[in-house]
Order: sequence, then structure tokens, then C-alpha cells
Amino acid sequence: MRPIVAATGTLICSGIVLVPLSLVADRPWTLAPDLTGLVSAVFLGVVCTALAFLIYFRLLTTLGPMGTASQAYLRSGVGVFLGMVFLSETLDVRTFAGIGLAILGGC
Repeated sequence: MRPIVAATGTLICSGIVLVPLSLVADRPWTLAPDLTGLVSAVFLGVVCTALAFLIYFRLLTTLGPMGTASQAYLRSGVGVFLGMVFLSETLDVRTFAGIGLAILGGC
């Protein structure tokens, strides 16, 4: 199956489930978001969800399930690194232990 088909199907199915639930829970007709909020929501939907799904399903096609799953063990380390660089977060022993356990879990 082509990655675009799998990604499209996933997003359509999740929309069918989540849109009615969000209408009941959030009552969006009572909200008044500003332009920044609307642009942020569109950006998150297109870049962080749709594009991420396309990349994920492309990886499944090219690397296979095992290769795609193995990259998940690097996420925690990359997230900590990005937090240090962009958010000035500090590292402690627990952080190193968590990254080490995530990497050992992939072995």
C-alpha cells in the first residue's frame, strides 16, 4: 500500500471519530480564537500531523516495521537535546538514566 493511502485513511478515520466528540465536548461555536490560534491549529494539523504521517508510512514502506520502530528509541535523546538547545533545560542523573534505559530497551 502506498504511504499516502495509509496516511489518508488514518486521518479520515480519526476525523470521523474525533470531530463529533469534539463538537459535544468543546462546543466550538462558543469559542472565539484569534488569528494566532487559528494559524497554530492549521500548522499543527498540516505539518505536525499530516506530514508526520506521510513520513512515518514512507518509513514503514522503505525501512520496514523493525527499522521504523527502532528510531523510536532515539526520540527521547533527541527531545532532551532539543530542550537543552532551544529551551535552556538542564540535565540531571535521572535524565541520563532514562535515555540509557530507552536505548537499552532497543537492544
